[in-house]
Amino acid sequence: MKIALDAMGGDNAPQSCIGGAFEYVNAVGTQAAEVLLVGDEPWLRELAARHSDPLGKISFYHAPDLVEMSDKPTKILRTKPESSLVKAVELVKDNRVDAVISAGNTGALLTAGLLLLGKIPGIKRPALSAYIPAYKGSFILCDAGANTDVKPQTLVQFALMAGAYLEVLEGISNPRTGLLNIGSEASKGNELTIAAYPLMEVHVPNFVGNIEARYILDGNVDVVVCDGFVGNNVLKFIEGVMMHMVNWFEEIIRSRPNSADLLERMGPTLSQMNRTLDYEEHGATPLLGVNKIVIKSHGSSTEKSIHTALLAAQKAYDQHLISEIAKRIADHVMED
Repeated sequence: MKIALDAMGGDNAPQSCIGGAFEYVNAVGTQAAEVLLVGDEPWLRELAARHSDPLGKISFYHAPDLVEMSDKPTKILRTKPESSLVKAVELVKDNRVDAVISAGNTGALLTAGLLLLGKIPGIKRPALSAYIPAYKGSFILCDAGANTDVKPQTLVQFALMAGAYLEVLEGISNPRTGLLNIGSEASKGNELTIAAYPLMEVHVPNFVGNIEARYILDGNVDVVVCDGFVGNNVLKFIEGVMMHMVNWFEEIIRSRPNSADLLERMGPTLSQMNRTLDYEEHGATPLLGVNKIVIKSHGSSTEKSIHTALLAAQKAYDQHLISEIAKRIADHVMED
């Protein structure tokens, strides 16, 4: 297997991408996929010279341009055709690699993936899924920002794709799916959720009904389905609250007279909280619905996140994620 890594994408690139790639190949060893670092080749080679690749798993592909966060995603193929992001996706399109990973501009990656690779047959809209860590049970939030306006049938497809992702990549059998809403009753919500509810009952295995936002961290569902506008706001709110609560807790302890003793005693608990809430443990998710493996890493990914993303891409390929999604969509055809 070969993976194209957009080495120029992300806040900490290219150092994080290079370090993560070498960390991955050295950790996995002979079973690791080959990694093609896409970007400014002379610079990448200079930085890579500091690392060791005894198995020869790392190679380079020159792409002199860079997609900025301010670039308009809908114009990216025309304005930045020589960028590392576009070239990495083209390598998948040309069957020179089997998957692509980027921590760069999310909209640009989605646009390039959709236009160059197409959708899985039957898919109405591709979706961004986000893995949300929680103490009582982590879950997938889908859609996390790709589609602000959708139809009820699209929400059903989001549920089916996210369910496949959980079963294939996380080993969760028959995941429980909830529809994000303002109340638990089937009659609650706006036109979209009211219309989606009966479709979910028919087409989504183990659909548990509506779920309110205050309960999504309780561990009662494995998939939370919503449109991208709501999902992106929920995702960013959760990230902010998680960081705020841990920092707030530490500040309260430090403000007490015996803070040193308290910190020593509470240290293991705080460390466990940080590990549980660490997005880098699940720092990448696939763009669901695109007809090849396209993995989006967090924009602030470090070497650890890139390593995790490479593992996710390899597993998605080995476990045939694309064909599994295609099968589920074919089994649940709905009229518009």
